[in-house]
Amino acid sequence: MGKLVEGGCLCGRVRYEVNLKGAEFGHCHCKDCQKNSGAPFMSFAFVEWGYFRWLNEPDGAYQSSPDACRKFCTHCSSAICWEGKQFDHGISINTGTLDEYSGGDIQFEIFTRSRWPIIAPINGARQYEAEPK
Repeated sequence: MGKLVEGGCLCGRVRYEVNLKGAEFGHCHCKDCQKNSGAPFMSFAFVEWGYFRWLNEPDGAYQSSPDACRKFCTHCSSAICWEGKQFDHGISINTGTLDEYSGGDIQFEIFTRSRWPIIAPINGARQYEAEPK
C-alpha cells in the first residue's frame, strides 16, 4: 500500500486524499490543458477510483469537450482534475494541487503535437502525438 497524501485548491475549500501507488504520471501538452493551466503543459497523476477520495468536492465543473469534464474551485479558480468518459475507471489529478509531491517519474507525454518548441521531451517517457489508444 502506498502512502496516502492530500491535496486541494489554493483557498483550501476543495480537499482530497489519494494513494499514489500504481498511479500513472504524465504531462499533457494539449491546447485545452495549456489554456486551463496557463502553462505550456499540465502535469497529472491518473489514479483508479479505489485510490482516491474527495474530502470536500469542487463546486465547479466545465465540460471542456463532449468526453471530458474539468473540475475546479469556484472560489479561487484552482484547476483540480480531469475526468474522461473513456477513462471512467479513474481520475486525473493535477499534481500541482498535491500538498506534497511524493509521486513517481513522468511515464508518458500526450498531445505532443502541441508541445511548445522550447520544451524538450522527457527522456525515457513514452511520447504520443495525441491521446494514447
